[in-house]
This record gives sequence, structure tokens and C-alpha cells, in this order.
Amino acid sequence: SGLEAAEKIRSAVEAQRFPHAESQPDGRLTISLGVAAFPGDGAEARELIHKADQALYAAKRAGRNQVSGA
Repeated sequence: SGLEAAEKIRSAVEAQRFPHAESQPDGRLTISLGVAAFPGDGAEARELIHKADQALYAAKRAGRNQVSGA
């Protein structure tokens, strides 16, 4: 699923050592991802992007470094 794929990406980024990571919050580089799926979350590109964007901001509000679905 899209959520599983996004979690694999998030986990890989968290585990990777990056130059200058110590200058990031908490001394490491992490990502948050928002996932939306066709057609359940929208039949049009604009709607899917909007739903994924909403899910991304929900992940950030929930504490960052996580995946959220629409």
C-alpha cells in the first residue's frame, strides 16, 4: 500500500547518516509524509494533491517524522 511504501521511505531517511545532520532539529534528518490514493481519496489530480497535503500537515502537527494517510 501507499502507507507502507511511505513508511519504508521515512524509515530509510531516518536511518541514513547525512552530512551536517547535527544542525537539524534533534540532531538528525527526518521527514514526514502525507499519502493519498486514487480513486478512494480523489478522482482528480488536484483533489489527490490536496488530500496528500492535508495528510502531510496532519503528520507534522502530530509530532513530525511520521506518515499520515488522507
